[in-house]
Amino acid sequence: MNAVTELDLRQPEIYRHWTDDLVRFADLDRLNHVNNVAFATYSESGRVDFLEHLWPGCTDGSGIGWVIAEFKLKYLAAGHYPNPVRIGTRVLHVGNSSVVLGQGLFIGDNCFATAESVLVWADTRQQRSLPMDEALKQQLQLHL
Repeated sequence: MNAVTELDLRQPEIYRHWTDDLVRFADLDRLNHVNNVAFATYSESGRVDFLEHLWPGCTDGSGIGWVIAEFKLKYLAAGHYPNPVRIGTRVLHVGNSSVVLGQGLFIGDNCFATAESVLVWADTRQQRSLPMDEALKQQLQLHL
């Protein structure tokens, strides 16, 4: 995946949208570190919160909305229980039927992972991509 940006996703000041989550005991592996599945779950929480904030109902899977096409995660440090997690989410690129989101996962001031996601605007019943409404594109571009 190639984000069309030189942004450092580890820097909290690049995010305007934040989602709060928690490291749960169930998120730990045998070494008492946050496991890889939990990293993806935190990312999903931030991604869905961000998209629903911009376009309510767009992730409910009932027709037209977002489908994830690609997900890339960089592990930067171990996460530990118990801790609050803050997920920063922003837009990296807006296409005709897709968007690239960038995220930083933080415990305190420490960024312990970054993620990039490609999402496609689609008709989930017909299983095909669709061009985004101009109003949706404009909402996303406000977060570039």
